[in-house]
Amino acid sequence: MKKKLLVMILTVFCFLIVFSESYQYYIYQNDVEIGNILVEFYPESYLGKTTSTFEISGNIIKYVAETKYDKTWDFKEYSLDIFVDNQKQGTLTSTYDGKKIQNKFNGIKLKSYNAKNAIILDNNFIFDHIFAILYKELSEATYTAFVPQLVLNQSTWDLAILDIRLKFKDSETLIISSLGVEQYITFKDKKIIEYEIPAQGFEVTEVKKEQKEKNYIEKEISFNSFDDGFKLEGSLMIPSNFKTGTQLPAFVLVHGSGPNDRNETMGPLAPFKDLSEQLVSNNFIVLKYDKRTYTMIKNNQDALNVMPEDFIKDAQAAIRYLKTLPEVDQDKIIVIGHSQGASFLPYIVEGQNVAAAIAISPGIIEITDLMVYQIEYQIKNLEKLNKDNIYDDLINQLKSLLPEMKEINEKMKKEEIEPDNIYLDSMTGKFLLQWSELTQNMVDKFINMKVPVLIINGTEDLKTPYELLKEKENELKSKEDLQIIYIENMGHELYKTGTAKFEEKVVEQIKLWLKNLELK
Repeated sequence: MKKKLLVMILTVFCFLIVFSESYQYYIYQNDVEIGNILVEFYPESYLGKTTSTFEISGNIIKYVAETKYDKTWDFKEYSLDIFVDNQKQGTLTSTYDGKKIQNKFNGIKLKSYNAKNAIILDNNFIFDHIFAILYKELSEATYTAFVPQLVLNQSTWDLAILDIRLKFKDSETLIISSLGVEQYITFKDKKIIEYEIPAQGFEVTEVKKEQKEKNYIEKEISFNSFDDGFKLEGSLMIPSNFKTGTQLPAFVLVHGSGPNDRNETMGPLAPFKDLSEQLVSNNFIVLKYDKRTYTMIKNNQDALNVMPEDFIKDAQAAIRYLKTLPEVDQDKIIVIGHSQGASFLPYIVEGQNVAAAIAISPGIIEITDLMVYQIEYQIKNLEKLNKDNIYDDLINQLKSLLPEMKEINEKMKKEEIEPDNIYLDSMTGKFLLQWSELTQNMVDKFINMKVPVLIINGTEDLKTPYELLKEKENELKSKEDLQIIYIENMGHELYKTGTAKFEEKVVEQIKLWLKNLELK
């Protein structure tokens, strides 16, 4: 009797066991490890769990996701818990009945979507979604996909439902294409072996890579800006082989527009991280800092009253901080400005006794004129590239934005901008007015700079197009110590077009130019 009872208990226990598969992966960006992924997949109960943890801009981001599927591996329920530095930010939930996707964040209803046969494919390394695609055994074709996290931002709502193209490079390599970006999945027996997004420099592997040793020391620093004494936080990078008692040339890096961190992190890209590492590898000291708007937003402070002139004063404070350091050659301080920071260089270097200025991707016309030019230029170029209609959503977004931007531009010309109004959902009228004033007659301002100037622009720049610089080139070159360099196939963010590979020619040209100035 006891034996029979034991057999019955064991039998019941066996039915309670749920078969699961667990996999550990490592996330790399440009060969630097930034995090890891844990996937728990339950094929028999149609359940997937993914925990992705990675570092962005010094913050630890953690996504904890759970997806329930039906027997055809279409998703029914999805939940995503979002953590930043171990603090829970909220929970996104999505439910799908095969016809309609309904979404909530912390219980608050978000945009819903009508979609048939939608495949869930979130963009936060939620790998159980890719496992589900493998289990569906889909053929090469175009499918409708749902990207949950795009529901969280109103500017990306219309991209949350999109077309994806599945194709097989070979029997063990699946390529998922959407919005011009390709994801490569290497798999075997429905298990992911490797995942890669070449255009963004992302790679996920089962095997941990050996990391290269840094050839520099990076110190956390802080310094106060002028007038208001705002505390700016940043990094000072010094070559590892630096000898005490000697001095080196030094750079200050000044950001483009928006609340940028010290690395100008933009999704998978971090131009100032790559630029600073290459500069310090060539025996320069580099100072980079978080933009005040980034720090304020991080600290839940209202940044609406920040003005463009604050950014100029912050950059000047960085220059003066460098001059207090014994490691820095006071006669060889160079300021590099990118985008907005490049346009503000004539103001930043004035009276600061620096050796030279480098403008990368500067806007050299009035800012609202430039915004209209940018949008029209991007639409024109995307329409040329729009094979298989992959850029339709992006083109439509730009076309819907263009009338608003033209209206703002017209109001600026007629002096009808209201200082207290909010424009483009992000900036006050008084901010826009001051920015416009600072960008009047930009060519003259560059010509009148008292230091040597190098201007670098990529031929694939969609934000400050090189054609615009070409139009002004002869006039700019009336300044004898101003040089212009065009780098083929480089975009606005200093990467080779269509990749996340930093354009090394930027630093090569800087080194050559400084050598000719005898500043290297």
